[in-house]
Amino acid sequence: MRELGTFVVVYPCWALVRKDSFTRDEAGKITGYAATVKALVLDDQAGGTTVPIFSDGDLAARFKKDSGGFDDFLTLKVLTPEMLVSILKQNCGVADAMSFDQPKMRSKPFAIWPLEHAIQKLEDGEML
Repeated sequence: MRELGTFVVVYPCWALVRKDSFTRDEAGKITGYAATVKALVLDDQAGGTTVPIFSDGDLAARFKKDSGGFDDFLTLKVLTPEMLVSILKQNCGVADAMSFDQPKMRSKPFAIWPLEHAIQKLEDGEML
């Protein structure tokens, strides 16, 4: 049984990352990752920045479509906690927090954690 107020990240989860976060062959097919995976970072109402992570690929795609203006981003399936930690660490200098299932409408509730806290919990295999 999990402790009240904790959150379990289930894998796979999804992130929106810049198209230039991938390497491609001559035909344009994705062959791997660039040196830095640049996640979508959103400004929040408190003046900080957040990396949104999604529990469902359709939810991530719908967020991208409904928000508009994210044509330079692709939906990335995050398979493991290590992969999520790597993405979050690569965006530490840009983002302050990580959100989970952030809705397009700011008035709806969603889960959010300071980035360093989320990274530490995920590295330790603990719930957020």
